[in-house]
Amino acid sequence: MEKGITIHFNILATIALWTISLVFALTNFEVGSTYESKALIDTYIDSLIVKMTLLLATWIASALVLSKLFNEIWNRLLSDIFNVRQINFSESYAFSILMTWALLS
Repeated sequence: MEKGITIHFNILATIALWTISLVFALTNFEVGSTYESKALIDTYIDSLIVKMTLLLATWIASALVLSKLFNEIWNRLLSDIFNVRQINFSESYAFSILMTWALLS
């Protein structure tokens, strides 16, 4: 068995975080509230499926860019300053996604 964070783990962890966020959003939704969004995506795109697909693709792209940036900062700066081991992209993805979710929740 491979020791460490793998792509399979990252996929399962991401799905678990999305599920937790969805359940939280559904349980805290106020039925009586009327909210009119002025967001650009709501102005130009009417289909809910297209909106969700676009937002999901944007989320995935930003997660990958953030993970790569964190990976480079860790491997080029922090590993030299604090004498810690370098990390791979899977570990960078797991750490940055979990920390972002924890800080924004």
